[in-house]
Amino acid sequence: MRYETFEKPIEEKDLVGKNYEEYYKPIFDQFRNGEKKSFNLWAMLISPYWYIYRRMVSHGALVIGIQIMLLMLAYVTKKPLLIGLFCLSFLEYIRSGFYGNYAYYKKIQSNVEFGNTVESKYKQKYINDKSGVDLQIAIAWVFGSIAIGYIALFI
Repeated sequence: MRYETFEKPIEEKDLVGKNYEEYYKPIFDQFRNGEKKSFNLWAMLISPYWYIYRRMVSHGALVIGIQIMLLMLAYVTKKPLLIGLFCLSFLEYIRSGFYGNYAYYKKIQSNVEFGNTVESKYKQKYINDKSGVDLQIAIAWVFGSIAIGYIALFI
């Protein structure tokens, strides 16, 4: 596949996609003014999958991995401490609701900074790889984590 040369510097809107102007631009402006909190309902409700959807797979995978391990340990040992730790792991969802957008902002800033060091002939490919959202991989992670949890608990 051949990409056209991308001459201008990469900006936030190139990487965020369609929701930039109406949702993320005002929030990112607040972050530039020193604010670190903004509430995102979807980040709170489906925390690890929201991170994966927003192309922050390592954070989402870490949360899923920790929760599956705690679930398995709580199920096998039936110790109140491990059951409590598993329940407390859902506090990450609340944290994501308030600080998920800030983590996304930091990721976008990092991608913009690195993207502007990429040669012009590769910038379009870089933007295609790093921009927007990835619904298919998020759905795959949902079904994959359910399958792993099921296998771990019942087989």
